[in-house]
Amino acid sequence: MLADFRKLFHQSAIYGLGTLSTKLAGFVLIPLYTRSFSVAEFGVLGLLEVSAAVVMSFFGFALYSGFFRWYWDKNSECKRESLFYTVTLFQIGIAVLAYFAMLPFLKSFSQIILNSPNYTYLFRLMLISSLIQLVLVMPNTLLRLQEKPWIFTLANVLQLIFSLTVTVYYIVFRHAGIEGIYYGQIAGSIAFASVLVRFTLRNMVFKFETAILREILVYCFPLFLSGVALVMLNVTDRYSLKVLGNMSDVGLYSYGFKLANTLNVFLITSVNFAIQPMIFRMMNAPDNKRFYAKLLTYYTFGAMIFALGMMVYGMEITKLFAKRMEYYDAWYIFPFILYSIVFGMMKDVVTTGLSILKKTKVIAFTVIVTAAINLILNGILIRLFGNQGAALSKLLSMIVFFVLTLYYAQQVYPIPYELKRIAVMLISAAGLYGISFAFNSWEIAPRLLAKLVVILSFPIVLYFLKFFEPVELDRIRSGWRKWRNPGELIENIRRMNKP
Repeated sequence: MLADFRKLFHQSAIYGLGTLSTKLAGFVLIPLYTRSFSVAEFGVLGLLEVSAAVVMSFFGFALYSGFFRWYWDKNSECKRESLFYTVTLFQIGIAVLAYFAMLPFLKSFSQIILNSPNYTYLFRLMLISSLIQLVLVMPNTLLRLQEKPWIFTLANVLQLIFSLTVTVYYIVFRHAGIEGIYYGQIAGSIAFASVLVRFTLRNMVFKFETAILREILVYCFPLFLSGVALVMLNVTDRYSLKVLGNMSDVGLYSYGFKLANTLNVFLITSVNFAIQPMIFRMMNAPDNKRFYAKLLTYYTFGAMIFALGMMVYGMEITKLFAKRMEYYDAWYIFPFILYSIVFGMMKDVVTTGLSILKKTKVIAFTVIVTAAINLILNGILIRLFGNQGAALSKLLSMIVFFVLTLYYAQQVYPIPYELKRIAVMLISAAGLYGISFAFNSWEIAPRLLAKLVVILSFPIVLYFLKFFEPVELDRIRSGWRKWRNPGELIENIRRMNKP
């Protein structure tokens, strides 16, 4: 099991580099956005981004999930190349049809979502960018299945360079506004595709597997419904804020969400890229359930360290990237968004049993119920608390989502998750975050130092709460002895990378 976790850490680090390359453009450009766009314009961008998520979910049809499942199926093992060709061609067909089907309605969408038909061209750019990314999901998925993180990273680095360069050029030198962001995204996607053309064609056999595709579509339909509901769960906060508030409310929330969501895009997404193939590959291993249980515990521990750091330094992070004072109050939503991300991550892990047994209808049910609850909570809490109400609604919904998924998964595929240890982590981190509030009025230097002490005390608090098992303490001690000598750093890294 230790070898499995070492491999998981190694591949997560590489995928993290690739994911970092993909998302770094948007992260680095945040100061440029806050300088160039008002809060209301940032709200327009936020609504376009969530609309893009809806497009990708609706027209993606969750095909990558079916491809994931059938790729490891023994009955289709000898048809992997033709299976890849089939799902990729089918996805391209859907993307082309979607583009021409939506063109006549873009002006109406602009009027309904942004209260003006003047954003029609922006919606067209968003649609083109989203559909190109949708087509690239399949070769991207194959890279993960074949565990080729270095190709993944190379493609994403090239995407970063093109996206960043084109975006800066159009916003700074051509004063193109939000349009420049989508020019950059499209250029980056084309660069990404250019790297994967050879890899894609080399892994294809030009034979259309109609029977397998039919099975995949049946399997994916409940996932498609749940995927759409999940996206709506993640985007109704901004739509609701626009309806119940104004575009400035959406902009402030979108800015805070974008910063807090770095936990998801830089850590959780990269780890998930490595985890998902490993989960299915280990589903027949004799100690798989113990692996899944420990995975949830250690994954939550790592995520909470980063989440605590972002919560404690939330005020400083918000002011660092904001070039206008009107953005400063966005840090108040940080704890709600970060905890909702952690609960979402835990939900993904405990879905394991349902995915292995192909209980996609149950997955769809939990998502749809949670999305409905989220919509109701948004209607109540946004009226009461504004932006913080939207964030609180998301957190409460993700807690419900996790609990429902855990309950149904344990009914069909019980796994001995260490829920008590996880509760200790979540409560301890919340307490430490509360303590950090006492330092917000201090001067910058002592404040940063005091908050760092709060973050570093997290594992110490867990130690006194008897969180760590004896074998884990032994591993920590041996790891400290191994890594404390800087002179052996390179050799230790070399040994870690060995199979």
